[in-house]
Amino acid sequence: MEKKDEVLEERKVVAFESMAKSFSRMADAMEERNDYTQDIGLVEWSDRLEWYINEFYQIFKTKTVGSTNRPKRGSERIEETPEGEDTNS
Repeated sequence: MEKKDEVLEERKVVAFESMAKSFSRMADAMEERNDYTQDIGLVEWSDRLEWYINEFYQIFKTKTVGSTNRPKRGSERIEETPEGEDTNS
């Protein structure tokens, strides 16, 4: 009976060591994720992220794949023309 108890105790130790390693890997992954999100600079990316989120929203809303019903990205910007050029041509 003692041998059976020793084997059981040894299995418990192995299981706890395995759990500890798993928790360590999860903690490392979470730390890497946190470091990544802090490094990307969300303030600088906010306009770009907003544009992509709107694109995904438009695709899912219309359930289309490919082009959306949204105008091209270049047409959203106000383009300045040099003075003296006629824009009504």
